[in-house]
Amino acid sequence: MSNFAVGEVLEFDLQRKVVAHMTSASWRNAPHVSFIYEPDITDFYAVFRTIAAERLARADQPRKISFNTILLKALVEGLLAAPKLNSLIEFDAATGSGRLQMCPDINISLPWFTPDGRTITPVIAHAEAMSLDAMADAIAKLARKIDQTNIDEMLLDAIAAKTADDIKKFHLGTIWRVLNLAIRGRKTPRLRGEERKRYYRLSEDVRLSRKDIMNGTVTISNIGSLYREQRGYLGLLELVPPQVLAIGVGAVQDKPGLFVDQAKGQQIGIRKFIPICLVFDHRAFDFFALVPLLKRLDTIFAGPEEAFGW
Repeated sequence: MSNFAVGEVLEFDLQRKVVAHMTSASWRNAPHVSFIYEPDITDFYAVFRTIAAERLARADQPRKISFNTILLKALVEGLLAAPKLNSLIEFDAATGSGRLQMCPDINISLPWFTPDGRTITPVIAHAEAMSLDAMADAIAKLARKIDQTNIDEMLLDAIAAKTADDIKKFHLGTIWRVLNLAIRGRKTPRLRGEERKRYYRLSEDVRLSRKDIMNGTVTISNIGSLYREQRGYLGLLELVPPQVLAIGVGAVQDKPGLFVDQAKGQQIGIRKFIPICLVFDHRAFDFFALVPLLKRLDTIFAGPEEAFGW
């Protein structure tokens, strides 16, 4: 063993074990294909600023609309144009047989950074049917529910449910990994006694339950919100099996760009761009499946006035 100094040792907590398990399974099983999409959103961003100001100034029901929310709505519009991307895969490596289950509901797994520095992935369900206001309300409700949630308790419930499901499907290898996730190393204590009773008396409408993290059909991660001055972007991110698409959004960046002015002439100026990383499972489909999503987003960013009707 190398002779070097070691500082503080950080044992994996339950959340880190879950992430390690899921990402390891992803890289073992799914052949990832990554595409960087970097649209000019100058006009779209201007429309967002107008919409946000109008919603906030409403006399009857003022509402805060963040850029993250309106971009999420745009991405949902793109997914509606490319339904194959919102699918779940089943694949048998031994036989090479597989199938895609196309999901009519767009349930967004939304990575969320908690105040204690951990990441969970709650789900915004039925995003395909949401207006912009409804999406803002859903995100605000998620924030309130997370504040009332014991993260370890929720994750342990999810592990138990996943194990039971794998037993029904005879996925013995997965069962072993999931069980090890919960019992090996430092154990995670469960709530006991009156504390447990008080917690589970809380309605699932005011706290997260395992259902809130287990039913996602597509993952959309906004790393741009973590550091708005960043100048890089995601080049690759993990798929969350059995999902077949993950989207990583960077920060809005000012760069020189070519645009068409009001006189229909081409000009070069400082424009706003946003890097979006699209990763898909190559077992499920080829790059062509992304094209309807890209075309729909191009249309939205080129003619963002439609967002006034969201």
